[in-house]
Amino acid sequence: MNGPRLILRAAVAGALAGAAGASAQPQATSNFHSVGIDVDPNDEEAFTRSILGLTKDCALIELDEDDLVCRRETDKGGQIWIGLRKKGGAHEVVTANPGFVGKSKFPVRIQGVQSDPEWEPFEYRLEVTFSDYDIPLLIELADPREASRFRDLDTPQELTLDVTAFTFNPEIFADEEAFRDAQQELGDNVSYATDFFIPSGLFGENTSSRATFGGEIIDAERVNTNAGASHWRALVKVQGGGTVNVVFDDIWSELEPKPGHLISGAFWLSAQIPAAE
Repeated sequence: MNGPRLILRAAVAGALAGAAGASAQPQATSNFHSVGIDVDPNDEEAFTRSILGLTKDCALIELDEDDLVCRRETDKGGQIWIGLRKKGGAHEVVTANPGFVGKSKFPVRIQGVQSDPEWEPFEYRLEVTFSDYDIPLLIELADPREASRFRDLDTPQELTLDVTAFTFNPEIFADEEAFRDAQQELGDNVSYATDFFIPSGLFGENTSSRATFGGEIIDAERVNTNAGASHWRALVKVQGGGTVNVVFDDIWSELEPKPGHLISGAFWLSAQIPAAE
């Protein structure tokens, strides 16, 4: 590839921001590290080199005449999706986003799909509602090919998604009492239920696939990578009865996640559509 270009967007921008915020920590951290993809997020140039290294051996998927997506996977469910565009007889890197195949079962009603034309055909977001309260939410599609299924929906389509929530610095509590005590220390006038859910990405002028929520940890596993870093994968029960995969580097939490613990934080959401759906 000649003259590669990396455009920072969505999880890519979050990856660099997370690494910068973790400069005093013993290991770099990023949304990519959180699923076992060892790319260097310390600066844009180094990150671009790391991404290009991954494109040398990956599963190439054709999106259209000029655009391809390169998918790399780990044996533990981690993914990276790299968008490539033909230019001058070569390909340039346009986007890079992490993904994860986990155990989440998150029932939703899909209302449609949206995108920013500048980033098509690499990035799309599902417009969904979930739970008995019809909470609206945007969720990034890991596989951009799935977007075509939802372009012209006449009625909402019910699906169960495998949703992963990427986060930096989650809060983990041993029990409900610890959760309530932490809220009292903040001194806020509003107190949250342990399974609160706020579609924070829908607030403001620029919407995004983000949410702030809490839930109960059902299962948790620490995973080590070939580079010696480690990260956590947790399965979390959230409002509405569904479950979400939560992934984060293990430098963040003072309390190791265990079944029965509570977790809360700010998250970027990515979805896989299981083959059976």
